Amino acid sequence: MGRAVREYTDPFALEVHQAIDIPPTGLQPSLPVLTVYVSRDHDRTLRRIVDEVIAGTSRMAILVGGSSTGKTRACWEAVQLLPDNWRLWHPIDPGRPEAALADLGRVGAHTVVWLNEAQHYLLTSPSDPGERITAGLRELLREPRRAPVLVLATIWPEYWARIAVTPPPGEPDPHAQARALCEGHEVPVPPSFTSRELAVTRGAAASDPRLASAVQYAEHGQITQYLAGGPALLRRYRAAPDAARALIEAAMDARRVGHGRVLPHSLLAAAVEGYLNEPQWDLLPADWFEQGLAYCTSPCGGTPGPLVRVRPRSTEPPAAEPAYRLADYLEQYGRRTRRVTRAPTALWNALIEHARPVDVTRIAQAAQTRGFLKVAMRLYANAVPAGDSTALCLGARLLRKAERYEEAITWYQRAAEAGAPSALRRAAGLMEAIGRGEEAIRWLRTRADPGGGG
Repeated sequence: MGRAVREYTDPFALEVHQAIDIPPTGLQPSLPVLTVYVSRDHDRTLRRIVDEVIAGTSRMAILVGGSSTGKTRACWEAVQLLPDNWRLWHPIDPGRPEAALADLGRVGAHTVVWLNEAQHYLLTSPSDPGERITAGLRELLREPRRAPVLVLATIWPEYWARIAVTPPPGEPDPHAQARALCEGHEVPVPPSFTSRELAVTRGAAASDPRLASAVQYAEHGQITQYLAGGPALLRRYRAAPDAARALIEAAMDARRVGHGRVLPHSLLAAAVEGYLNEPQWDLLPADWFEQGLAYCTSPCGGTPGPLVRVRPRSTEPPAAEPAYRLADYLEQYGRRTRRVTRAPTALWNALIEHARPVDVTRIAQAAQTRGFLKVAMRLYANAVPAGDSTALCLGARLLRKAERYEEAITWYQRAAEAGAPSALRRAAGLMEAIGRGEEAIRWLRTRADPGGGG
């Protein structure tokens, strides 16, 4: 049954997740389809099992872990260790349980039985096909004349729990055969890399920019989720309904022009309309914003969706309003693909009204760089109540260029009061330039001796 293991040159045909795409560089114009592999603890367990089957013993390994934790890739790497005379059978046609039931009895020695997402084979509804498949696998593993065979399976923890937990006495046990098959053969796949594995990954990242990106941006050591989640996030973005796509692009542009990672609900709500044209706007349902937000916050391939709700910890003060964080991979994608795209007026207006105070000065500088001087000035003004000396100096410089000297002097003076030493000189110089030299001297003396002692 199946094909020779060396005939499988496309890992995606066996449902290994595609990794994120990194634009080629002059130093490395192309990358292999799979990232450099970093061996982890469960890989060492798989290697021992492979050694046993090469020695002639039939074995089973069922990798238990969440989505995109690297289960299928680990199985792929294990198969590469087998001799050339081994075959691999992946029962999927016309359906997974139907294919397994039809041909399981024909599996012979030196065969890998590939059961990715084993719940489709073992936890069928009704349970009868799954129990018959499980019984066939048990018979295959214990029959000497068909040895050696290797059964490689993957399953999510929630499905594994249905197999592993024994029902109370007197209640039906629909998965007894599956429990007898799998108990003792589970190989846990943790969601996060250990510190040692992360150190190895950093070393491997020198030859693979995809790993380098994962090391830099993956949170809590979840390297594989980041690598596998990128393509899923891109598919979610590219196939998004109009409202959801507009939300994602508003978040991309807000980050691109300097807003921090935490994006207030009010900011997105005010900006999103600028990303919808008239035909799109006219066809939106009444609850279009809620639908778009639900689409963006739904998990994606075992990883968070395009937008993640930010939840304050119990030790943090409650948030004034909901806030969201754009997925890192989509943020990078947006910076790369939208760098020459002009953000709509609605975004700038939303930033003026709703940007977090800590981000305002940075956004104002981005607006000024783009030539939106009125927007920049309004943003600088928003930072003034907090006594942001940088915003005061930058705003004063804009006012001076606009020949609004009196206002510029006031801003420089406030910046000096907020602790910007250079603002003293600039305010005094500008006062002297417009004929207020004596006033500038008095003001400087006041600043030098706030108590008025002379």
